[in-house]
This record gives sequence, C-alpha cells and structure tokens, in this order.
Amino acid sequence: KPGRMKIMIQRAPTTMMILIMIIMILSSSSLPSFFVSGSSVSVWETLLDESSLLKQLPSLNTQGGTPPNNLPATVTINTKQYQEIYGFGGTLTESSAINLVKIKNINTGLYHEVLNQLFNSSYGAGFTMVRIPVGSCDFSIQPWFSYDNVTYDELFKDWAWQRDAQYIIPVLKDILAINRDIKIVLSPWSPPIWMKTSGAWTSGTLRSDMFDDYAYYLQITIQKYNALGIDIYAITPQNEPLNEPAGYPAMRLSAPDEALFVKSLGPKLKSNNIATKIIVFDHNWQWPEYPTTVLSDATASSYIAGSAFHCYGGQVQAQSQVYNAYPDKEIWFTECSGTGPSNFNGNIPWNTNNLYIGSIMNWSRTVLHWNFMLDWNYGPYSGTCTNCRGIATVQSGYNSVTYNEEFYGMAMFSKFLKYPAHRLDCSLQGGWGCMSTLCFSNGDGSTVVVVANFCQTPQVTAVQKNGQYVSLNLGVGLTSFVWPST
Repeated sequence: KPGRMKIMIQRAPTTMMILIMIIMILSSSSLPSFFVSGSSVSVWETLLDESSLLKQLPSLNTQGGTPPNNLPATVTINTKQYQEIYGFGGTLTESSAINLVKIKNINTGLYHEVLNQLFNSSYGAGFTMVRIPVGSCDFSIQPWFSYDNVTYDELFKDWAWQRDAQYIIPVLKDILAINRDIKIVLSPWSPPIWMKTSGAWTSGTLRSDMFDDYAYYLQITIQKYNALGIDIYAITPQNEPLNEPAGYPAMRLSAPDEALFVKSLGPKLKSNNIATKIIVFDHNWQWPEYPTTVLSDATASSYIAGSAFHCYGGQVQAQSQVYNAYPDKEIWFTECSGTGPSNFNGNIPWNTNNLYIGSIMNWSRTVLHWNFMLDWNYGPYSGTCTNCRGIATVQSGYNSVTYNEEFYGMAMFSKFLKYPAHRLDCSLQGGWGCMSTLCFSNGDGSTVVVVANFCQTPQVTAVQKNGQYVSLNLGVGLTSFVWPST
C-alpha cells in the first residue's frame, strides 16, 4: 500500500544509520568494557592432595563488568607497586652438587631434565636465586675446607678451588647455561680456621687482627668467580652469625663486629669496582635487633644493601620491623629447610603463609629454601641435621628424582616471574580467613595473581582488573592466574 511503502522508505535511513554506528563502535580502539572481547588468562594449580601438581588448566576468558557480590572470595588487582621481586630458589651446597654430579655421571638425560625442571620457567619452576656456601658448611663432605688452609697466607698464594671445581662450579655453569639471569649469593659458614680465635671449624669468632685479611679473602673469592664468568650478585658476611654449633663449620660474629667487618669489606669491593651487594645478618626472625644494630652504624650502612632472614625462630613480621626502621634497605629471605618425609598438606600452607606470601608481604625481595637436591637418606651431610629435606630428592641408584612440596610451592610463584617484577597491591574480599593472595607485575606487562585456598573445600573465587574479571572454583591449594599485558 502507498502509505506503508512511504513509512518503510522513511525508516530505512534510520536503520542504516544505526547499523553504521554499531560498526563504528565495534571497530573503535577505546571500547567500553562491555564491548571488549575477553582477554585469555592462563591458570595453573597445585593441590594439597597432590592430585594436581603445577598443572595448567584451561585458560579463562575475561568478562566485562564486576563479579557477582555473593561469591566466597574476590581478588581486586590495583596499580600501586611495592618492592622489586628478585625471585625464588635455594642453596647449591656441596651435597646438592655431589648428588647432581652423580646423576650426570649415571644418566645425563635425567641430569639435564632436573636442571630444566629447577631453572627453566618454560619447562619447570624457573628458580632465579642460587645461594653458594664459601667453603664448607653442614651439607659438605669431610674433611671440611676453605679456599686457603695455609696458616698466615695473607696473600692467598695457595688458593685451592679443587673441591668447588669438582662439584659446585661445573653444576653452576650448567645452570647458567639454562638461565643467564640467575642471581648468585655467596654465604660463608666459617673463614679459614687460622683466622679464628678457636683455631677450629666449629667454634670461635674472627680474630681482631684478621678483619682486613678476611675481607680480602672474600674479595678474592668474588673475583675468582667473576673470572670464571660467574657473576656474584650479593654476599652475606656470615651465615647465622649468632649460631655457634659444635657439629659443623660456623663462626660467631656479634652485630658490632659485623658492622666493623663491613667497614673493611665494603671499601675493598668499592675500590675494585665490584658491584656485589652486601646483605647482612642472614639469620633468624627472632633477632631483628641484630640487623638494626649493624645498620645503625652510618659508615657500615653506606656499604650495605639490606638484611637477610631465616625461618628457624621468631615471626616473619620481624622483617617489617627492620624495614620500617630502615626503609631504604632491602629485605631478603635466604633459608628455610623442611624436615623428614614429604607432607604437602601440612607444609605448603605454612610455607605459603610465612614464606611465599608472608615473607614478600613483609618486604622480602627473595625466597630461598635450603638444599636444592639431597639423596634418599637426606644427605650427604656432615652436620647435625640428619633429616633436612631437599627441594628435590634423588632416589637410590641416581636414576629417578622426586620433587618435594618446596619445589611445587615455590614454582607456583617463580614460574611466572619475569624481570623486573614488583609486588603489586591487591586486595582479597571474603575468603573465610583461610584464603590469601599475592600479586606481582612483570617486566613484560603481564600480571600474576596467586591465590591460596587452605579452606576445607573448594571456593569459587573471582579475580578482577580494570573492569574485567574471571572466576573459577579453586581447589584446596594454590592457584596462579597470569593476566596478559594490555
């Protein structure tokens, strides 16, 4: 009919205009969130019942808007950054290196698989921190050694690398071939015994006339490593300076003496253009007054980058106590060993709450466990810990390796860390008091959110960022979300 035809002709331009406007909106580079196609967020999990270990789950597409407000937990990613995160790892003791060399001699393929599991983020955990003892420690074979056992050889003409050259150095070179960006930290348990008041490995302190000689000894140690193409990122002047055990190499060093020693070591490193950081203390949370005493010496403090902590006494909040007193100094966490048979259900929650999340939330830039690799008898050892558990365990015959809860716990964080990474502000709403979270931003622009669910049952949890969110029913354990750069 003429009237209807007239109406259709009049409406056609309006319909066409609407279609054109929709096309223009969809092609716009600045779309409101409800028009944006979802980003793909990768998801990984490790469950306490060991049914899923460092397992990648199907990726999640983000949704626009805000998550439902009736979920058990919601994590909100914010933009404020805090300390840089250097990474996670452990200690390549002589015992660890011996075990790895034995594996290499028997099964070269397994050896390289193990190193890739430990240090290659594309293949395994991607650990980025390696601590090295200077000479013998409690996880060395006897006889104990230093790099110069010749009495009063102050010029160190009889430098002896034989033990490290046999075990630690070749393994370390293989590790660096996998990841050149690994940060290496040196820690001495005892100086050469002729420098000590006791003249023995297991007791005594540094002789007052040996401060300068010992500083020179550590300077040369760093330079010897550097000459091998092994850069030393940091050094602690003394492992556990308040520990003077009878059963393995150690040395007592008071806080005033450590400050005095740093005033010998610091100028030597500086005058030789050695960029290695000095990290003091390297002992338990229970004595925060030790690092604050050392840092209160203004001259010593000028050479000090930060303080390091262990887990064997006190509470992790001690790290914040030191940070609050000296916020311009770094906080590190450098040692915690598991003991006895593996127990995922008991150990991963404690480690997460105190180390992986707890330590970093209390300003740490590093998280290191103890031995990378021990054998099925917790050895070889020459100290008093007869059941210290390694990050990994080599089984009898050196043809198979078991990765322990320390491996899987740290891997849920370290695998996704890309330099330079920083702790990122994020908040957890809900969670029943049995959930927690840690977020960090990566140098490649990605964002990582690790959610710990230590409730008795799975919990539906949303993670939201910039008007986009994903949600998932989280199993009991750790879940990592990797949000791509935008």
